Amino acid sequence: MKVDVIVGGLYGDEGKGKVVSFLGAENDYDYVFRVNASTNASHTVQLENSKDIIVTKQLPSVFFNDKVKFVVGPGAVLNLSALKEEVLSRPDDLKGKVSIASSICLLIKPYIENTKSSTISKSFGSTNQGTGIAVVARTRKHCVRLYDIQNYVTGKISYAELLEKVNFTSVQTNKEYFEKMTDKYYIEIVDELINSYRVIYEKVGEFSVDYTEFLNNIPKNSKILIEGCNGIMLDNLHGLNPYTTSASTAINALLNGANISPYFLNKTFIIVTGYFCCLNKRPFLTEMSIEEAEKIYANNSEVDDAEGMRRRIGWFDLPTLRKALTGHEGAQLIVNKLDIMKDLQEVRICTEYKLSNGQICKYMPDNIKELEGAQPIYKEFKGWGDISNVKTKSDLPNPLIDFLNFIKENTEFDISYIGNGRGKNSLIRL
Repeated sequence: MKVDVIVGGLYGDEGKGKVVSFLGAENDYDYVFRVNASTNASHTVQLENSKDIIVTKQLPSVFFNDKVKFVVGPGAVLNLSALKEEVLSRPDDLKGKVSIASSICLLIKPYIENTKSSTISKSFGSTNQGTGIAVVARTRKHCVRLYDIQNYVTGKISYAELLEKVNFTSVQTNKEYFEKMTDKYYIEIVDELINSYRVIYEKVGEFSVDYTEFLNNIPKNSKILIEGCNGIMLDNLHGLNPYTTSASTAINALLNGANISPYFLNKTFIIVTGYFCCLNKRPFLTEMSIEEAEKIYANNSEVDDAEGMRRRIGWFDLPTLRKALTGHEGAQLIVNKLDIMKDLQEVRICTEYKLSNGQICKYMPDNIKELEGAQPIYKEFKGWGDISNVKTKSDLPNPLIDFLNFIKENTEFDISYIGNGRGKNSLIRL
């Protein structure tokens, strides 16, 4: 097997869906895996020669490829109701193409409710999708799994047993709140899970698979793409803690979520953007002024598809990127969203931080208190204007070439593609 991996290098929102859809067709993959996150990580793809924009939250972001098959591994978390809506709304035929690990943890309504009422979620920001609570339930071994629904549908367990499991995991997340719920509350949850399972089955066929058997039956000459969700700076171990997601998002974690050996790793692509953006309350040293950010918003609304929140906008930040790239040597960069910067006359790159004690810092510090009072040190570049109609690297404007070369020289990572439009084929190979 040959396994390629795509991962976001920042806080998510780097345009991974477009890249996955593009490479998924260009490289003729046999399988595309999604192995982390849940509805908290949505990807958008604008189909070529169409105004249609499709949002994927549970399935990989590849369309109209008759060969490729979609896999959701046990490292992800599955919202069955969201998956039902997704398979019903997708324009392509998914019959016989979807395999989901039967052991995957299900994201249920009580997890979402508990997240929305959580003081921690409010303190550090959340997309309020319940993914963190689901991961806790999985870790504490009381989550509902896909095979629980499958077991009911196939007659291996009773309705009462499934109802008790949903009740139990809900109470474990917040005893004081969920013990007060009536039987009707839990019955509605169970009925929706069963209904979603049956609708999905009707649309795609048998989709719940024994994951170990499935992996071992993949042909040895297969080409696989793993579509990462979120971004490395949201990694629970190595990102900007505590403003992270509830799991690990780095490349080695994606391999673990798929249960695929690093021995098969072929190429790794880390996606960044020409400007940085993030959600919620995390420290953001290079955040633009309102006037500067409006020049970005004018060309791209930068609204998160999970919760409809507007993203904050900042200049390219090398100390943040250097932190993210640590441990990912050998990967190739893809610099996306460069077309959206067309109205900027001057473009900045933060090269270092000056900490409050006067220390010059090349990497974002792990200790978040050291960021307080820090100031970004900038290098300025000339803007490059509209590149949406550029087709090859030989036609790139010199200011953009200077910008890209500076990033390459100061990260020591090669840049393999740049993005110059929203359409799924709007990538230029360098």
